[in-house]
Amino acid sequence: MPRLYFQSTIFCMVIGLYFMSTPVMSAERNEDQKWTPTKMFEKKDTNKDGFMTLEEFKQGGNEKFLKNADKRFSKLDTNHDEKVSPAELKAGWDDMTRNKKKSSSLEK
Repeated sequence: MPRLYFQSTIFCMVIGLYFMSTPVMSAERNEDQKWTPTKMFEKKDTNKDGFMTLEEFKQGGNEKFLKNADKRFSKLDTNHDEKVSPAELKAGWDDMTRNKKKSSSLEK
């Protein structure tokens, strides 16, 4: 009888821990999937030269994104050198993504 009590107690603890940890793991996963200027730049700068070209900017974009990609890239490229630096992307992030928050709060 004590052995059955011990096993059922352990079973209940394991089930309880599983259900308690599931929302935490989901929240961490969602937190990791936030799109920030830094994450976008790291993904798009495929040649790792520290700048993003128009071709890199367009890479992997869907049809809606590609429709306005040239115009968006032009707005981001504030010094008109035909490439976007991380600083230019961060400065234009809110306008590009229509975020109400400042990009600095997204970088946390």
